[in-house]
Amino acid sequence: MRNRFPILFAASIILLAAGCTRPVNRAAERKIRDALPTFIGPARIWTAHVENAPERTARGKLSRVIIDGAGVEVRKTIRLSRLHIEMHDAVVDVGRSRLKSVGRTTFEATVAERDLNEYLRAAASPDDSVRIRSVRLGNNRITLDSAYRLLGRDVGFSAEVEPRLANPSRLEFDPERFSLLGVRIPLPGAALRWISSRLTDGFDFSTLPFPVAIASVQVTKGAVEVSGTADVMLSLNERISLYLRN
Repeated sequence: MRNRFPILFAASIILLAAGCTRPVNRAAERKIRDALPTFIGPARIWTAHVENAPERTARGKLSRVIIDGAGVEVRKTIRLSRLHIEMHDAVVDVGRSRLKSVGRTTFEATVAERDLNEYLRAAASPDDSVRIRSVRLGNNRITLDSAYRLLGRDVGFSAEVEPRLANPSRLEFDPERFSLLGVRIPLPGAALRWISSRLTDGFDFSTLPFPVAIASVQVTKGAVEVSGTADVMLSLNERISLYLRN
């Protein structure tokens, strides 16, 4: 089936229809919303809102586009309980169906505690010598209730760690910065490196379909919240070009 992703800013394509602000912008919002599962990924709910005068929309100039997703499935990472994207001052070349410029794009992503626990359970293997039983979030710390298998027995322990930025698109959990609680015997360094790797893989936002630059990370009660800026120009135009070739 032909990819039906003509352009995220489909407002510029439906502009020949006259009407008041809401009918014009509602049609644009519907087109944007319908494109989001293909562009970003499936979600429990996708919504889009266009804040723009209809005559500006007709010229391919969009002041503000707001996108919200709940339960967003992103390839190879933890499910996002919330993804909020705002695009400001976008300009579309209507004739060529290309995005010419975007003044600024920001994003906010939230990972809920329950989704982090689900991700870690799904990533576990029966052959793992370390098991993460559960994770709690709060006070800018991630607390893990874990066990290490030694001589056929599980040795329980708890660990706390604060996420840090490894690079603009990925969080890291430095095994040297783990605080250990309830450890009765020396814990092999490989156990903490294993936990660090599992967490780091889950918080790799380079799997989003557009480059991001994370500006802040905060662990609140029950959630990890990440925010920053995004560059949607290249990925949007690549998908548009692919659609036109097909």
